[in-house]
Order: sequence, then structure tokens, then C-alpha cells
Amino acid sequence: MKKFLVLLAAGFVLTGCSTTDTAVESSSEAAVSSVVEESISVTIQVSVDGEGVDDLTKTLEVEEGAILLDVMKEHYEIEETDTFINTINGYQQDDANGKYWLFDVNGEMGMKGANETELQEGDVIEWKLEKI
Repeated sequence: MKKFLVLLAAGFVLTGCSTTDTAVESSSEAAVSSVVEESISVTIQVSVDGEGVDDLTKTLEVEEGAILLDVMKEHYEIEETDTFINTINGYQQDDANGKYWLFDVNGEMGMKGANETELQEGDVIEWKLEKI
């Protein structure tokens, strides 16, 4: 009789453990799916002295709320100093001649640095290397 009770108790314990594992697995999957970010589409254009550099124009799918500087580092060859971009794919600003990289967001001058600019769906970013 004792053996029967021990086996019965062991059966309840094992059954209880298997149900808990399923619940834990399901909640883990739910947590992972809630972390997945929405993606958005943005367009990046580059112009030098008023002329568009067509091979540097890209439409990208990025995470919602992505930071412009991070996106630039991921998709272009960037050189920077203290979060200021100096070079994009070999096109370098020229301090001696007053030529610097500036950017517009949807046709308006960027009001924050690239390191603080959060991208939104449909944004068109134009990087311009021009004399100021």
C-alpha cells in the first residue's frame, strides 16, 4: 500500500511539473513577441555641392524610434567626431573652405543633432555637404 501511495504522489508531482513548464514556455514566448519592434520605412539622400549622389540614396526599413546617427553608422561608411559626422562614404567636410555636413528632415533643417533625431515612418532625410 505504501508503494502505491508513493507512486501516486510521484505521479501527481510529475503531472504538476509538466503543466507548469507549458505555462512558463507560453509566457516566455509572449514576452519575446512583445519585445519585437515595429519597423518603419525611411529614405536617406546625400548631396554634395547641390548635386545628388544617386548611389547613396537608400530607402531603409529600420526599427520605429531608431536614431539617425545609428542608422547612418549601420548603412554608410561614417567618420565622426563627438557625434558630428565628418565623412559619409568618402565625401569629407572641409573646414578650411567652410563646407560642412548638414541634414534636413522632410525638407526642414534638422533641429537636433543626428544623435538625438528619432526617425518616424516616411521620413526623408537629406544629408547635404555644402558651404555655409
